[in-house]
Formats: sequence, C-alpha cells, structure tokens
Amino acid sequence: MRESDPRNAFRVLLCCAVVSAAAGVAVARESAEQTLAAAQRQFDRKNYGAARSLAARVVARDPKSSAAERAWLVVIDCRMKQGHLRDASEECERMLAAHPETKHHSAVLRREFVIGEALTTSRVKVLLFNVTALRDGVSVLEKVIAHAPFGPLADDAVYAIGEAYYRAEDYPAARDQYDRLLKQYPKSELVIRARVRRSACNAKLTEGAPYDLQPVEDARKDIEVLVRLSGNEQLAAQAGEMRDLLAQGDYEAGLFYFRMANIEAGVRYMKAVRARYPKSEYAERARRVLLLIAEAEGEELP
Repeated sequence: MRESDPRNAFRVLLCCAVVSAAAGVAVARESAEQTLAAAQRQFDRKNYGAARSLAARVVARDPKSSAAERAWLVVIDCRMKQGHLRDASEECERMLAAHPETKHHSAVLRREFVIGEALTTSRVKVLLFNVTALRDGVSVLEKVIAHAPFGPLADDAVYAIGEAYYRAEDYPAARDQYDRLLKQYPKSELVIRARVRRSACNAKLTEGAPYDLQPVEDARKDIEVLVRLSGNEQLAAQAGEMRDLLAQGDYEAGLFYFRMANIEAGVRYMKAVRARYPKSEYAERARRVLLLIAEAEGEELP
C-alpha cells in the first residue's frame, strides 16, 4: 500500500482549519445578531436592565462592528429610560468615538440633546440638599454643538443653554447665549425668540443695577426691533418705558454733576436728554433746568 504524501495531509488539515474558522465567524455573527434581537425584544417589553445587559455584550464583543453600532443605540436608550442620564451621555460619546462616520450620527446627537435638556431641569441629591444638574446639562449641550456646529441642532442647543441659565436666574450668562445665537446663527428660526429673551434679560438686569443703564439701552434696542417686526402695541409701550428709564438716568447724571459744581457736564447731560428723548417727561424737566442756567448766566435757551 502506498504511503500517503505528508503534503496532502497538510493540505487537508489546512482546508479543515479554514472551513472551521469560516464557520466560527458565521456563528459569531449569527450570535451577535441573535443577541441584539434578544436585547431589542427585552427593550420592547420594557425590561431595560436585561436589554442593556444583552446589548452591552454585543458592544463588548467587537466595538467596531456593525452589530455593536446598533447595539450601542439600545444601550443608550436603556440608560435614558432608566434615568441614568450622565451614563447615557457617556455612551453617546463612546459610540461616536468608535464610529465617527456612523450613519446614526444625527440620531445619537438627537439623544444627547434630549439628555442635555433633561439634565438642565433635573435635580440630584447631594448630602441633604437637592441641587440642579445645570452644569452637566450645559456640558452635554456644548458637546452637541461641538460635534456639529452647523448641524440642525446647534442653534437649538445654544438656545437651550440660554433657557437653562434663564430658569436659574443667571441673566448675564443667559444673555450671552442669546447673543451667541443671534451672532452665530442669524438665519435660525429661533432669532425672534432669542431677541425677546435677551430683552427680558436686560430688563431683569436693570432691576438691581440703577447706575448701569447699558442693559436698559440693549433692552430698548431689542424691543424696538421687535416692535418693527410685529407691530405689537404692548411691546411699543415697553420700549417707551425703556426710553423713559434711560432719560431718567441721563437726567439724574446731569443733576449729579450740578451738585458737584460741574456746570459744563451738567448742561451737557441736560441737552442730551432733550435731544435723545424729546417725548419723555425728563426732556421737559431738562428744559426747565437749562432755562434756569441760561437765566443765571444772562443767556437765552437755544
């Protein structure tokens, strides 16, 4: 009997190994898809803990695979459903890092936007106190902007940050965000709303700062733009109130200089009141002051 060729035996073994490896890959792929399908079924049944565990197993097996890409969305959704918002945001970032060109990019950013908004309004327990997660929420929304600064959610995220600060009564920070939206996204559908909010911030800032009238001036400009755009009578009345407040500021500044015996500066302010705010009651007051000064110096009021 002829002895078998060792080379033929090696070829047979090699072929068997290749076939086994290919079969193993097919089984692994099938297993990943089966696990992902099981995870989705558990999610549909609202068994979020079980669904997340199954989906996380697919991600851990091969984070770069297509199955892991889809499983990551299940993990994120489970975290969100369970109220683990920070963990959900971290999973979003991990997925985008592993799949920067993912076709689910917009879907992930939409989830992260929802997470950021939710965090800005949520409260967490720290020792015996409830505190807001405002900073965490703002940080997440900033990531949404950073991932797609000209994407469809960027202006929404900036406005959401402004709203978060506004709710927290941090009016300078809120005003900065509304300014940011108006400058960076002038064609946004949120421009009008941002102008209204910025005006409200400036109005709030005038309440505690009687000597700083710049917020009043900014508010007046915003309101006058809104009046032109909408023709709203109530806004027109508010603009008038802002003008009166500015006129009062200049008038009182003029009186201050008169008290300091700086006649020239006082006269300059009174003339400014008459020129800038001719329909204000302070324009008439300034006229009377200037008349007294003119009579005292033997001059005629211009």
